[in-house]
Amino acid sequence: IFSDIVEYGSVVQVQKRGEDEKHAAVVEAVGNECDLALLRVDSLFPPPNEDKAPPEGVRNKTSNRNKNDDDENLTYALPLGPLPALQDEVEVLGYPMGGDSLCVTKGVVSRIEMQEYAQAGARLLAIQIDAAINPGNSGGPVVNEEMEVIGVAFQGIDEESIENVGYVVPVSVMRHFLEDVRRHNGNYTGFCHLGVDICFLENVAFRNYLKLGVNNEDYPESVNGAPKRKKRVTGVMVRRVQPTSGSYGILRNMDVIMAVDGIPVGNDGKIPFRRGERVDLSCYVSSLFDGDEARVTIWREGNVMDVQIPLLPVKHLVPSHFNNKPPPYLICSGFVFTALSVPYLNAKGAWDDYYTDNVSYLLGLANSPLEKDGDEVVVLAQVLAHKANLGYENYVDLHLIKFNDVEVRCLRHLHELISESTGPFMKFEFAPKEGGRLIVLDRALNDQATNDVCAEHSISTCFVSYDSE
Repeated sequence: IFSDIVEYGSVVQVQKRGEDEKHAAVVEAVGNECDLALLRVDSLFPPPNEDKAPPEGVRNKTSNRNKNDDDENLTYALPLGPLPALQDEVEVLGYPMGGDSLCVTKGVVSRIEMQEYAQAGARLLAIQIDAAINPGNSGGPVVNEEMEVIGVAFQGIDEESIENVGYVVPVSVMRHFLEDVRRHNGNYTGFCHLGVDICFLENVAFRNYLKLGVNNEDYPESVNGAPKRKKRVTGVMVRRVQPTSGSYGILRNMDVIMAVDGIPVGNDGKIPFRRGERVDLSCYVSSLFDGDEARVTIWREGNVMDVQIPLLPVKHLVPSHFNNKPPPYLICSGFVFTALSVPYLNAKGAWDDYYTDNVSYLLGLANSPLEKDGDEVVVLAQVLAHKANLGYENYVDLHLIKFNDVEVRCLRHLHELISESTGPFMKFEFAPKEGGRLIVLDRALNDQATNDVCAEHSISTCFVSYDSE
């Protein structure tokens, strides 16, 4: 099922086609990056028990299905099929806008490549189809002619000039999500990355600068007697290694990644996928799991070498979500601080045509690397009026960098600094370092002011954070 359907949901129910009864569902795991969620519906699919027969009306294999069976109350578990080929016919099942009954649309596979998933901004393999995918189709299965699930419908393109373009989470990503949950005892960990920023090497001068040309090793002579030729040396150059990734301390700036686990990398960053098809290198890396290792062949200062890189999901300084939990916050004398996130930037219209200078500055931090685990961009999001903060009511969307001359790492760190401060004043310094805004508060009035604001706005606690979980 689509992950944003259950996002922030307190009660989840499912309903079978043609029935009025709704069944309670338990959310077992949510993968925001791949837009998938795993539900357990015990009343329809009870846990396996050898001593008890399956309840009447439940069939777990489509092979048991009798085409002449008129019992519409039977529940079928559709099997997962293979990744489709281009031009394969598929059907999209769902309940889009325009009616309440099941809707079936038909189309063909138009393209298979890496795409950005709207839910969390991750780039994963996606199937493009020309069947209609409208609001409400999200989370519906996409099946082939054998009634095998080859993906889950999840997004389209909302532009007037584009028609018949819908995207499907492919079965390969679905299998990875399920295997990830199985390997980690019901917990979703995410998709792995090398954790590097790269440059393509399509320019000849660039390759010559790096002394990349042809390898001294010849190809073996072909069967038909054609002359020998040199092997091409291709790859992509490492420009930056993220400090919290498995590549840190192993790969360096200016290294050229030539192959991963023996798969050659092209100068455009793509690798062979299927006959006549190529995909981004990240497609293969994202198919591996947390704790796996990849053998990376690199070109470093004129030498070819292999290095082993432990793979793990890369964390971001500005997260795309908080694992379906409410945003963290800290209230201090009416000042509401939070951790900068993609949803926060969305709410502020950071990608719209018009936005403030403060939001523009915060948007520039969106792709900054995470230097240390637990670091956050602490932002002053709002000022709740109180006599203790008079004169500061227009301060909003400001990046806090220091408290009492100490650099602030995250919300929890700020909470500790405020709690442990003993001086007469509290000084908050905001970006930029030179010429940024400054707030000074009376330390003796802080506790009472914070309690007053929380009581007035029915806020149960002045501090919520998830960095320790």
